[in-house]
Amino acid sequence: MTSSPVDAPAPSGVDHPPARGRLVRRLAEAGRMLVVSLACLVVGACLALILFLAAWDTYGESLPGRVGLALVIDVGVGAVANLAAGPMRRAGLWNLLLVVPGALSGSALPAAAVGLARVGVRRDRRLDAIGLSLAAVTGLIFTSIDRWAQGKWSSTFVFDILLSLVFAGAALLWGRVRGTRAVLITSLRSQAATAQREREALEREHEALAREHRALVAQAESEQRAAIARDMHDSLSHHLSLIAMHAGALSYRADMPPEQMRDVSATILADARAANSELRHVLSALRTDDAEPLPTGAHIGEQIERARAEGQDVRLEWIGTDPHDVDAAGSALVVTLARAVRELLTNARKHAPGQPLALRIAHEAGTLRLTSRNTVPEDVRTAASELGSGLGLTGLRERVRLLGGTMRAEAAATEGGTDTDDDNGPAESPLDAPAPAFEVELSLPWPDHRARDEDDA
Repeated sequence: MTSSPVDAPAPSGVDHPPARGRLVRRLAEAGRMLVVSLACLVVGACLALILFLAAWDTYGESLPGRVGLALVIDVGVGAVANLAAGPMRRAGLWNLLLVVPGALSGSALPAAAVGLARVGVRRDRRLDAIGLSLAAVTGLIFTSIDRWAQGKWSSTFVFDILLSLVFAGAALLWGRVRGTRAVLITSLRSQAATAQREREALEREHEALAREHRALVAQAESEQRAAIARDMHDSLSHHLSLIAMHAGALSYRADMPPEQMRDVSATILADARAANSELRHVLSALRTDDAEPLPTGAHIGEQIERARAEGQDVRLEWIGTDPHDVDAAGSALVVTLARAVRELLTNARKHAPGQPLALRIAHEAGTLRLTSRNTVPEDVRTAASELGSGLGLTGLRERVRLLGGTMRAEAAATEGGTDTDDDNGPAESPLDAPAPAFEVELSLPWPDHRARDEDDA
């Protein structure tokens, strides 16, 4: 016999619901059983009332004893059968027993209908045949008892049996429709779950293909960069070998005519410029498309203006130099200076919000000195110390060290003083304010291009 999808046991791998969920399910199950029993009792009581009224209409007050006994048995058996219809909801094939009371009670028909419908849910032809046979037998017995109670016999047994078969067939068909619907819903849910799994697998496959494509693109880009680097090596080696050859000729040919010496020098200069140009071109090609351009001296002023536009109180002084001189000093110096200004602006905004920041860039004695000072009020000093990791200043100190410079960063408090304001004469400078402050000072060696050009000349 096939099993019903309604009564099929749950898979062993399914997690059990929590205790509260089990209690709710049990209460809901008990409620459904109670509703079924009450509904069968109400319908059965209506049928019993109809049978009683029919007997009263036939016999009046002179009701025969057999008829009264049959009515009492009918009501009692029907009440028991109808009450049992609810608790037998999960009884499986035992629901066929609900058909048996129909042999003694017409008011037990609701319980018999519920039992046959539950058997019909299984959609098994053999069970349907058993249900029809049992309904036919109980119909025949009930008709026989009714004829015995009335004391008269008739030849309507065939009609009564056909009526019982129609009733049983309708109940079984109702159950079969319910079973088909449950199977269809389960099948649709299974198909939906399968489609969802296939969709997720397809998405994962697409993601894998996309990752593979990105990996192939990255590999092709890496190969092209490696090829560019090899070409740069070959080209620079060629130019450097020419420079070395002509420079070697100049080193031991002291008797070389001035015109030839100028030609050789011009050749060395041309090769050096070509090597420099090719190196710059290759390095630009190797930079990523979204790489930030290298900062210049003008970029420092833009950073200051941007910080002021965001509400930060910043003052910058140039002493003995300007952005153009810093650009002329070399990209390493201007890049380090711009990175340092950005780090100092960030630190002041993070650790001393709303406090003035004074920056001074001075060129003196072959050294470029950047000094930063900002006040740190007592109420924000502790909180500010917990915000930062100190890695920004650590990286800045390492950059300065690699360029041969020095850096100092410490809390400081200086005596009051004055500073010179270009427009208004003497004015107080934030660098000299007598308040708790944090001061950073870094010194970078200034490249002496003029002295080197004079030596070359």
